Amino acid sequence: MSSYYRSNSRGPTYSRSGRVPVRSSSRGRSSSVKEKLVLNKQDLNSIKQIAYEYPDVEFLYLRENDFDVFDPYIRLVDLKMLDLSLNNISSVAFLWGGALPTSGIGELALPKLRHLYLTGNCIESLVGLSYLNSLESLALSNNGISSFEGLGSLPNLKLLSLNFNDITTFKHLPFLPSLSAISLEGNPIASTPTYRVMTAAACSAYLNKIDGTTITDGEMDIADRMQGKVAFCITEGFIPTSLDEDLVKAEADGFLLEFQRKQSIGKPLKLQSISLGRQDDSPYKGSTPIEGIPIVLRVCLQDTRPAHKSKTDVFHSSCIFPVFFKVSGEAKEVLVTGSMNDWDSPIELEKIVSGTETSFQTYLYLPPGEHEYKYLVDGVEKVSEDRKTTSKYNKEKCNYYPVSDTEVPDSQEDRDTILHIRWLRSNDYNGFDLLADCNSLSYTPTEADVGRCMRCEVLAYEDGNFTSIVFDITQPVQPGFPTCTSLEVLGECIEGTMLEVEYEYTGGEEHSQLNMRWVRCSQHGEVDVTELAEGDGLQYLLSADDVGSTIRVEYSPMRSDWTAGNTVTATSKIITADAPTA
Repeated sequence: MSSYYRSNSRGPTYSRSGRVPVRSSSRGRSSSVKEKLVLNKQDLNSIKQIAYEYPDVEFLYLRENDFDVFDPYIRLVDLKMLDLSLNNISSVAFLWGGALPTSGIGELALPKLRHLYLTGNCIESLVGLSYLNSLESLALSNNGISSFEGLGSLPNLKLLSLNFNDITTFKHLPFLPSLSAISLEGNPIASTPTYRVMTAAACSAYLNKIDGTTITDGEMDIADRMQGKVAFCITEGFIPTSLDEDLVKAEADGFLLEFQRKQSIGKPLKLQSISLGRQDDSPYKGSTPIEGIPIVLRVCLQDTRPAHKSKTDVFHSSCIFPVFFKVSGEAKEVLVTGSMNDWDSPIELEKIVSGTETSFQTYLYLPPGEHEYKYLVDGVEKVSEDRKTTSKYNKEKCNYYPVSDTEVPDSQEDRDTILHIRWLRSNDYNGFDLLADCNSLSYTPTEADVGRCMRCEVLAYEDGNFTSIVFDITQPVQPGFPTCTSLEVLGECIEGTMLEVEYEYTGGEEHSQLNMRWVRCSQHGEVDVTELAEGDGLQYLLSADDVGSTIRVEYSPMRSDWTAGNTVTATSKIITADAPTA
């Protein structure tokens, strides 16, 4: 007969007449017994009176009722699990007492909530699902949700179920550091060929299941290579068309460029091109950063301000310089393209009419280097005889303009209109940490950068006010080849003294097993004396047997994954006998 039960069988029943049950006396009941109310299929449309009667409820089941809103009207401060599946809920405003906070952080109505189940309701937005720091599982399948927008960075969320909604991209997906399982089956995004790898790339490193299926090692390897720029673009709405690594990188380059161009509309500077690449690469795009090899920023910014403003109030920088492009004469349209923007998307010049003279002109901000270019005048390529050359990029004849870093203007300290460069390193929280005193066009990754992504930003300030930012992001930095950059034998070369070796290593994490060998070199040949070396192989005690010989140390650098580098040697002076004592 009972249609309602609690975790302790002594609890009252609930009748379909709608009368609220009266809680039994707590006599004889341990205070440790958890309150569990199961009110599934009760035709309920309000919880107000029950909440008053059971304010310390911890587990509340309200599946398949007639709730339009969840209305306890008091804070259920002990509630840990709430199941409102298969109702008519259209908003999660009940988490905030009935009204979503309009600014700042409001007071949570369910501050200890760990598990929230809202499958099969009428919810169309995730707005309000923020600051739920205790939440571990969230189920919102079979609703009308079309975006991750509104979902906060919930630090303890482990399970997220959003099956059978209308989500098309991962745009607005927040960083969920504890997420181990996500379900998006039945959404448009789940039908894309790259869905599983995209999901793994966009989510936490702890993610191990997608739609109930464990992520394979192969999927994770591809997702790891997508970290950095590709993963950022995925969380801004980018969808790779294939898993071909080069194609994915090229598509992400184009997406990020267009993304930033849209953001620069109405700003003084428009981004035309930006890329980060190894110094030893040409062209630079798509290069994997490696420890010890400099990463170089290439950027092209177009000044979109009126011509007189561009000329008189330039952006000052010690790394990026204004270059004036001008074509005189009548024409409908003049464009310029060149190596400064990867010979892509010709840049339009502004038409200027001054009296009887017509010209087309623009300022581009470029780093030092020899920049190739061509003009397109009404669709026809034009190459002048001045600074004419054969293109290094297979563009036949073109012009070039040399930009030198010796053309640094006077002191920048008092300037208000400037371009500022800064480098950042990715961290464990899906963000980036600023690197101190790294403000040039290049940065050389160190061991601390291995496995991290590098981000380089160019910030623009006009008249002292911040106006815009452009940036590029690398893939994770790979360890360099194990290398000994310095090896030296230290100590007096006298019998009875201790020789020590000092060395410097690069190439990722060094193997704990030091591969150091000591050799005695004399006129009678070489003798391996490694077994006589003390400690960890970094020291050797000279004996009478060494007198008249030299001691050579041989070091073979080795990375923690057993990758070995080239052996390097250093030799001492001839060992002399110790002075006799009385």
